[in-house]
Amino acid sequence: MKPSAELRDASRQMGRQTLRIASSLAPDSLAAEFFRAIESGATPGHHAVAFGIVGRSLDWPARESVAAFLYATCAALVGAALRLIPLGQLAGQRILWSLQPLLQSLAEDALSKSESDIWSFAPALEIAAMRHAQLDARLFRS
Repeated sequence: MKPSAELRDASRQMGRQTLRIASSLAPDSLAAEFFRAIESGATPGHHAVAFGIVGRSLDWPARESVAAFLYATCAALVGAALRLIPLGQLAGQRILWSLQPLLQSLAEDALSKSESDIWSFAPALEIAAMRHAQLDARLFRS
């Protein structure tokens, strides 16, 4: 689902970090078991999967897990925007605040999906990521 090598690598690194932290806090959990599988090379450990594993390991309800993942993704994007443009912290927080109804709606919608609904089509993002990898100077890793 991630044709760009940089986006793929970033997702795997974030997944490893998420599980490394979770497994150190609860070493006998599902998160720790999955982290060991990543370390052994049995699974790539993409961030979305790792986040879901941690949520399950902590017995989070599905709706809250999805909403938390969506919020964390948006917070990361807003954080990048704050470093890139003169937006300001308050404006960044207002953006996140205004997204709450949308994130709740998306979380609800996600719960009704099946495995056959998993797909991705974002060619402009993928092409931009591939071009970004070739730049001499970059502000962001991916």
